[in-house]
Amino acid sequence: MRRRGLIALALLPLGACGFRPLYGEAPSGGPGNNTSGDLAATRVNLIADREGQLLRRALVQRLGSDRGAPAQYQLSVRVTIRRDQVAVQQDQTETRSRVTATAEYVLQPLAPPGTPIKTGRALAADAFNVGTDQYFAAQLSGEAAIQRIAERLAEDITGQLAAFYAQRRQATARAS
Repeated sequence: MRRRGLIALALLPLGACGFRPLYGEAPSGGPGNNTSGDLAATRVNLIADREGQLLRRALVQRLGSDRGAPAQYQLSVRVTIRRDQVAVQQDQTETRSRVTATAEYVLQPLAPPGTPIKTGRALAADAFNVGTDQYFAAQLSGEAAIQRIAERLAEDITGQLAAFYAQRRQATARAS
């Protein structure tokens, strides 16, 4: 009992430090009045190739832009994928492959259109084994690596956008 009291007493000053969860509700509450609302109001443009489709789907899920919030921002992403053989046998057959991805993005408001308000880059890498006589297993391993990369890129981009929206909201609150 005494230990619990000491822990509660030690945690008491944290309530006054100004800590607020990044995705938490703002004092005024409604959609678009917090970071989660800003993320949900971000529409993701189509991204080329299969890797881009996977990234777009992961971004839409993380941003919450499929929840029906009115769009205020537009996110354009360009993905570059590079595949390297990292383990090659003497007969020149590959046994391990590395996939590196770079996603460059531009965030723009829908009204007025044109002027980017945030640009950024996310990087991700993964690797997989390539069996010498197992074409389908190697194919599935490569696809799984691309899926993992898309998830990591989406997580990174979402975090960068959340931080941007939170900083912007904080700067706006200070100015008023």
